[in-house]
Amino acid sequence: MSDSVLSCAPPSPGTRSDAEALRLMEGIFALAMDGIITVDADQRIVLFNPAAEAIFQIAADQVVGQPFWRFIPERYRAVHADHVARFLGSATANQAMGPAGTVLGTRTISGLRADGEEFPIEASISQVEVGGARFATVILRDITERIANEEARELLAREVDHRAKNALAVVQALVSLTRASTQEEFVNAVRGRVSALGRAHSLLALNRWKGGDLASILADETEPYQRQGQVHIRGPAVVLGPDSVQPVSLLVHELATNAAKYGALSVETGRVDIETAIRPDESLELRWTETGGPPVEPPAVTGFGSTLMTRLVTRQLGGSVEVDWLSRGLRLTAVLPRSAYRPGSAPNRLADAASPEPAATPAQNGRVLVVEDDALVAMDLCEQLAALGWEIIGPATTLEEAAQLLAASPTPDIAVLDVNLRGRLVYPLADQLRSRGVPLIFCTGYEQIDARYGDCPVVRKPVSARLLDAELRTLRTPAG
Repeated sequence: MSDSVLSCAPPSPGTRSDAEALRLMEGIFALAMDGIITVDADQRIVLFNPAAEAIFQIAADQVVGQPFWRFIPERYRAVHADHVARFLGSATANQAMGPAGTVLGTRTISGLRADGEEFPIEASISQVEVGGARFATVILRDITERIANEEARELLAREVDHRAKNALAVVQALVSLTRASTQEEFVNAVRGRVSALGRAHSLLALNRWKGGDLASILADETEPYQRQGQVHIRGPAVVLGPDSVQPVSLLVHELATNAAKYGALSVETGRVDIETAIRPDESLELRWTETGGPPVEPPAVTGFGSTLMTRLVTRQLGGSVEVDWLSRGLRLTAVLPRSAYRPGSAPNRLADAASPEPAATPAQNGRVLVVEDDALVAMDLCEQLAALGWEIIGPATTLEEAAQLLAASPTPDIAVLDVNLRGRLVYPLADQLRSRGVPLIFCTGYEQIDARYGDCPVVRKPVSARLLDAELRTLRTPAG
């Protein structure tokens, strides 16, 4: 900065000249960690420190003498120029001017880098008088990273809240759907399934919710139920996606517990072979084969455990499952779609007593479309609503499946919609249903619903069937 930039009065005896004072100030500014820009009364830059050079990505000698507003997005330039002009014309020093002349401290504004990139900056303004002339100094800080971190924390908090509520909903469904002939059997069955969920969530947390190693899941879920050397696992290295870890863990847990009670793992001579393979169409095959156990006979009645395994594979994972009741032991083959992963025991009868059909009230209340991507939650929800007198359409686990149901079924009287379906928002379906005049209830773990649906009831997970039933009845009863 040259002396000609600033007009300084002659120094008084024993005092430092204005030029010397300004050079000292410039030296101090050069060491500052924050960006500092000083402008004159014409709002032209007279000082641009190294931190400002780094922030705006341009050298000081390219901007000194230019208007400061070149670093402000064009749509804001007139407003900021007016603020600075009024500030320089005021008698109050060391204060920041906000919108409409209000006095503020540090505030967040938009900046403009030399390459045209907009970014958020935190700025405060002060003024100094030198030789009768006033100068405004802006101290600023690039807060792009801070805002990104804050947004990431907020997103993580919402995601943790969503996952926690979904986990509670799944546990609630497990408790509600489990059947047993004694209290002890019931407690053991629920405890085992909840423990499997816990292991799945621990694995996901360890991998930052990016998925889980299939071999680890197979080993962890079978280890408590086998004698040494009874279970043999073979196959390629496969990492399941985050939405596949929980259902696969529950599937293997059901196979292992039932094999330990009634199948190959119930005797010392029994053996279980678990083989995984990638098929030519890139689907993932998981085959569970039991040998050396008690004689196998197909069950006369399908229990909850068998239903659960089928629903987990077909509805939640979008795959297929086949059970062969061979004389030497049961064989289950599950085929999962390519989306379920990335490369890098069935009993002679199931542990649960046959699940009795609920004493259902006749379906007299109306038709309800249920859209829910978690198989357990969907099973529990549909069972309870049917028992309360509702005719169920579904459940659908994807947008595509919901569209097929709508095409093949009478228009529902009401729709109960989960918001997040395996990473896809349900709103396109909600738009379609609303256009057909179908009332909507959102059933979700998320705290926020699209503002367009602010008038729709929201039932938070874990779901109370009675509360949901009350909301359904309210929508079915005309106002007045």
